[in-house]
Amino acid sequence: MKQPEGLRILHFQSPVRFDSSGVFQHEFDSNYKVLEKTVKFLPKCHHYIVVPEKHNIPDDRENVTLIPFNYPRDVLSNRSHFDGASFRNLFDFRFMDFDFVFCHQPEKLYNILVSFNDKRYGQNMNRFIFFHWVDCSQSRSSSAIPPSYLRQLEAIQQSDKAFFHTDISSDWLKKNYATEQSTKLNSDYVKDKTLTFPLSNDSFPEAVPLKRDISNTIVFNHRWAKSTGVNRFEEYMEGLDYNVWCTDSKAPKEYTAQGLSRPKYRYLLENSLCSVCFVDSYATWNLSIQDGLSLKKPVLIYDHPTMRKVVGDDYPLFFKTKEDFQHKLKNLPTEFEWELPNYDKVFEENLLTEINSILSKERKHIPKDAHNWLYCIENGINFKNDIIEQVQPNIKLNSVWQYIRRYLLEIGVKDNYKSPYVSYSIPDNLKKDLTLLTKSVNLQLKPKQKSEKVVVKKHDWF
Repeated sequence: MKQPEGLRILHFQSPVRFDSSGVFQHEFDSNYKVLEKTVKFLPKCHHYIVVPEKHNIPDDRENVTLIPFNYPRDVLSNRSHFDGASFRNLFDFRFMDFDFVFCHQPEKLYNILVSFNDKRYGQNMNRFIFFHWVDCSQSRSSSAIPPSYLRQLEAIQQSDKAFFHTDISSDWLKKNYATEQSTKLNSDYVKDKTLTFPLSNDSFPEAVPLKRDISNTIVFNHRWAKSTGVNRFEEYMEGLDYNVWCTDSKAPKEYTAQGLSRPKYRYLLENSLCSVCFVDSYATWNLSIQDGLSLKKPVLIYDHPTMRKVVGDDYPLFFKTKEDFQHKLKNLPTEFEWELPNYDKVFEENLLTEINSILSKERKHIPKDAHNWLYCIENGINFKNDIIEQVQPNIKLNSVWQYIRRYLLEIGVKDNYKSPYVSYSIPDNLKKDLTLLTKSVNLQLKPKQKSEKVVVKKHDWF
């Protein structure tokens, strides 16, 4: 799969995990983990990540620029409130460009695009949205149609692709539809816009033993909530004599309810009888069941369409009834191994396939002034702002430049993806061919007025 090089990608987050002092807990935020995977899958691109103002994310990668932004800490406010004025002032488009925006809050895509338009920017910027959560009555405490539903449909319309965990996740959107609504859902259109980003669980470090007896223990490694089937779990455990360890500290006192470091969590799974999953309603994916399976431990799973997507239709330890669950629990295999697909590889391939498809679309015409820009680059004028001063000095902001940029990348001009500033160069093997394109250029170059920007990790244009 061809790796794109030199693209500049803006990542807008969906942060939901903060500590009591307001510091973003990126290590425990599954949405952020997906964002980091996209960065990993695109190593030759520059990534601008809009991060919460208070965070401890390492800032040590040449191809990553962290841009602080005042995200609301409240989950619902975070999905509805948007400070457009502050957002658009984060960026200096004289020195930077975005080829793609990866929006992890689909409800916010419209706001992002409007903010860019206010800066005369964004017309030629591709958009991917990532659904970490699908609003419907099954995923909410209320049966009312969620206000964000229409914003989610709007985002699908405005995006190039909508990424869901599975191809059935978009079906949860349909559960919002009512015939009296003014807006109808074209499910075929949504399906055509959908790509999947299935996730593999994180690898484990070496195990660290627990200082207590965990014999005869089963593990409930999910949030303690109705959505994870805790009511059914308690019902199905009636009459059984097992120790239960729930990894969510909100679990009842009769269970061991304690959070663990990942090394101790591994020890718990490896030395338990099994882990269990009782998710019986809303679900788009599940990582917890993958934890046990990756350690060659049996996992009893309530038969659910989404879980079948994760482990396969022929998985032997599905259950439905109380009797079936208790029978399988009492007759667990002494050795168990179940191989899962490499979901991260599937995610990476889907992401790269779509990016390459977009980049390979046939160009209808060469943008005006494109060869003037190329002429500047040939003559050692590399930074975007310096080129603008030469070619269009009276226009400080213009979306036309995005079309010129896309053309330059198409013909082989490189942009230094290790720099936060757009900096073009021509590979030696293309210099002869590209010079032919600028033979008719009649541009009188002015002496450079600006010194080239020195790239330092503390970015002075914030």
